[in-house]
Amino acid sequence: MQHIVIHEYGKSLGITSERLVIKEGNFPTKEIPLRKISTLSIQKPGISLSSNLLSACARYGIKVFIGNRAQELCCLHGNAQHAVVQNRIHQFEFLSDDEQRYRIARAFIYGKVRNQRTTMLYFNKQKCGLAKKQAAAHLAAELHLLSQQVRDLPYTENWNATLMGLEGRAAASYWQVLSEHQWLGEQFTHRTGRGAQDPANQALNYGYGILSSVIWNALTNAGLEVYLGALHAIRPGKPALVLDVMEEYRAWVVDRAVIKLRSQLNGETLKPKTRKKLTNEILTTLAKPIPYRSRKIRLESVMQRQCYRLCGMFADEQKYRPLLFRW
Repeated sequence: MQHIVIHEYGKSLGITSERLVIKEGNFPTKEIPLRKISTLSIQKPGISLSSNLLSACARYGIKVFIGNRAQELCCLHGNAQHAVVQNRIHQFEFLSDDEQRYRIARAFIYGKVRNQRTTMLYFNKQKCGLAKKQAAAHLAAELHLLSQQVRDLPYTENWNATLMGLEGRAAASYWQVLSEHQWLGEQFTHRTGRGAQDPANQALNYGYGILSSVIWNALTNAGLEVYLGALHAIRPGKPALVLDVMEEYRAWVVDRAVIKLRSQLNGETLKPKTRKKLTNEILTTLAKPIPYRSRKIRLESVMQRQCYRLCGMFADEQKYRPLLFRW
C-alpha cells in the first residue's frame, strides 16, 4: 500500500476507472490504482479534488489528510471504517486513571530518547571528523543515562513535570549537538516548530507532517480516539494520541532522513526538489523491512501492530513496549 503525498502547487486530483489521476493543468501526469493507496496527504494549498474522488476514497477506506507541512489540519474518511467502539471505551477508562497514563507516557518518552541515541550512533559510524564522532559518542552516553532514568522513574503525583524535564534535557542535548556540528546544515541553530524560517526546520516540520498522517491512519485503523492521549495536553483540534505515538518514531524516520539531505539545506527556504527527495526518503524508510519479533516486517506494518498492542494495553491484556530501532 502506498502513501501519496502531494506537495506542489497547481495539481488537480480526480478519478478515472478506479484510479487516482494527478493532473497538472489539463494534462495527466500520473495514475495510481485506488486499491494500492493507503493515505492521500495534501501538503500544499491550491490543490483541487473532485467529489467523485472523495467518494471513491471513502469506499476504498483511503484517508485524505490536508495539512500545512507542520501539522494535519483535517482528516477525511468514510463512515464504514473498522473502528471498534470497545477499543475506545477501554482507552477512555485506561487514561482516566492518572497512574495508568503515567505508564504509557513513560513508555513513549523512553522510546523517543532511546531512538534519538540510536540515530546519533547510526551517523557516528559514518565517515566524519573526530570531533563529530566524539560529540556523538558523548551524546549517546548521555542519552543512555537519561533513558535509564525515564525507564526507572517511579510514579508520583507530579510525574508529568519530572518526565517532561528528562525529555527536555535529552532534546536540548540532542539538538545542540546537531547544531554545533552542522548535522542539519549550516543554518540550523535551534529547533523551531510552526513558522520556521530556515530550511532545516522546515524540512523537519514537513517530515513530521507526513509521519503524523501515517500514525493517524494506523490509530484509526485500530479503532482508537486520536484526540485523547496520555502525554500531550487535550486541546480542541490537537490529536494528542497521534503526537504521543509519534515520539518514538521522530528521530529514526524523519530526523535521520533530514540529516541525510543536510548538504541540500541551504538558501532561505526548503526547495521543492529537496522536499520531494525528503518525501521519497521517508516513504522508503516506512516500506523497509525491520526486525520485529524474530521476523522482518515493513516498518509501516510494524507501526500498525504497535497500535494494536496499544489497544491491548488499554484493555489491560498486555504491556506496551516502544519500538526501539537498531543501528
